[in-house]
Amino acid sequence: MLFQKLAISTMFAIATAVSTQSSAFSQTTFKNPTHPYLSEIGTAQTTTSRQPSQSQFKNSTHLRLSEIGTPKSMQSPMAQMVEAPMSQAPLNNGQAYFSHSPQLVRVHASQTQAYTPSTYEFTLTVPANAGQSLKAVRIAQERNLGTVKFDASRSKAFAGERFAAGAEIPLASVGGEKPAPGEATIVFDQPVQPGSTVTVALEAKANPEFGGAYEFGVTAFPAGDNGVGQFLGFGRINLYSGGE
Repeated sequence: MLFQKLAISTMFAIATAVSTQSSAFSQTTFKNPTHPYLSEIGTAQTTTSRQPSQSQFKNSTHLRLSEIGTPKSMQSPMAQMVEAPMSQAPLNNGQAYFSHSPQLVRVHASQTQAYTPSTYEFTLTVPANAGQSLKAVRIAQERNLGTVKFDASRSKAFAGERFAAGAEIPLASVGGEKPAPGEATIVFDQPVQPGSTVTVALEAKANPEFGGAYEFGVTAFPAGDNGVGQFLGFGRINLYSGGE
């Protein structure tokens, strides 16, 4: 009887120790969970929640011009200006691509009050070593309480960093294939050459009634029959309602 009691007590103590060790192990955290030190690896485990990609394009960062008009990918908000990677790996199947991507350097709205007509400007620079000229630009508003409804028929483009600062650049087409509200695709009649700066101007009949930070994703497309688009990042414009 005494032996059985000792055996049961020993088994209970071992089970308690294992449970306590397992609990402490699972709750260990790194000093910096996104950038753990090498010395920390192996001493603890972290659980990472992985969310499935919601992109509806074949490649959300390298779109084809023929895909414009399909539902856009849902991307989380980023900083006001996010530079694209400086170089892109070669692609197959004779696709045209930027060796050094254009950069989104400026966004501006002529009016920021609700219900007010406004011109939205997006300025891009095409680096001298881009490898391709710029054929088209796609601008798509991220989801928000309100939607900026562009009048595609009044879209314009100018050389330089400001609206009407330089010569007007003729456009071949605007609007895209059945664009969703808050989206527009501008195709230049003649591609913008490397080493140039261009400002795209989109007219809105009226700003949304809701104020807040409105973000617009910008994608650049190189010249060529099989040009692959490069997502350049987001431009942010702050709009204000009547009471702000």
